[in-house]
Amino acid sequence: MTQNRQSRRGVVYVAWGRDHVDVARRSAASVKRSNPGLGTAIWCKPGDDVSGFDQALYIPEGLKRPKVNVLGESPFEETLFLDNDTLVRADLSSLFDLLDKYEMCGAQVILWHRPRHLKKIALDLPETFPEINTGVLLYRKTPAVLDFFRDWAETFAVSGMGIDQPSFREVLWRSEVKFYVFPPQFNKRVFEASELLWSDAPKPRILHLELLRPQKNALLRWLSDRIR
Repeated sequence: MTQNRQSRRGVVYVAWGRDHVDVARRSAASVKRSNPGLGTAIWCKPGDDVSGFDQALYIPEGLKRPKVNVLGESPFEETLFLDNDTLVRADLSSLFDLLDKYEMCGAQVILWHRPRHLKKIALDLPETFPEINTGVLLYRKTPAVLDFFRDWAETFAVSGMGIDQPSFREVLWRSEVKFYVFPPQFNKRVFEASELLWSDAPKPRILHLELLRPQKNALLRWLSDRIR
């Protein structure tokens, strides 16, 4: 891969408040350890400490769920959006290579059968078209993708919901975006007990765990800090 190709690829975060920026900074450091050629950018509020990121962008006032509105404004041509409660554990070149063929990629929610992942806004969708977990999204800026983000922001706003995955699901269903579902190891949300003992499955490349969120409890904070 040429240096020019690498400079067009980057990872973005959206964080509001010091604790969330700190968690995002930890994630960005994990990106740099295994992917030193990737740029990092964060949307945050003015005055936040943005050390550890290559670029800082500021969240406009009045947004209910900022990531829905700002992802189309990524400073990179090829972007990996990560929730702040993530850690990258491997080279991501092969993930970005999906954008040579597809315009947007994500992982399906693991527990797609649960009622919380089957919420309807306007469309009756088959359960075999599950929600995409929007905490790890890969995309390149094409006209179809930018239209998708505009539609997502509008659909989310009229949904009245505080969660964004139902609106993403419905917009994806009616969208013309070339979308691909990548392996769950690139958005590892759930561990089965057997995996903690032995498993022949591929090792997680991106961890996305609630334990990596800001923790007020000292024990949970200690456990979170042990994750690498």
